[in-house]
Amino acid sequence: MAVALLARRDYSRQEISSKLLEKGFEVVDIDPVLDDCEASGFINDKRYAELLVRSHIARGHGPIRIRQAIAQKGLSKDCIEAALSANDHDWFELAKAKAIKKYAIPKVTEVKGSQSRELLAKEKAKRVRFLLSQGFNYEQVSYALDYDPLEDHDD
Repeated sequence: MAVALLARRDYSRQEISSKLLEKGFEVVDIDPVLDDCEASGFINDKRYAELLVRSHIARGHGPIRIRQAIAQKGLSKDCIEAALSANDHDWFELAKAKAIKKYAIPKVTEVKGSQSRELLAKEKAKRVRFLLSQGFNYEQVSYALDYDPLEDHDD
């Protein structure tokens, strides 16, 4: 059953274990089978983590969101960090590309023809929230939107 699941796509060891438990198999029966699958190379959490990292990067997700998504798959923090560090992607440029794709001009200079400070601040906040929700940190968001967060306090 485990091999049949793995024939369709990769899974983490924990995902396969959960699926087999749902099917009614006992834990004492599952662990030896999973050990055999790992020994045969059918289950490889490191390979699966790297695959997920590449997939999320292709979708324009940042490192925070990637860590969270992969952790939900049941992979260890060490495995996640190894996969992220193995992929030497420029997160700042990815954030910038995501902002450009979404907004065409990431830097907020006017909103609907108006240069009202209030509207500009709301639009900046909206764009910051969007990029943060995509898994980028404040430094990456700031770079992507090309503005200094302290600039808002100048009067």
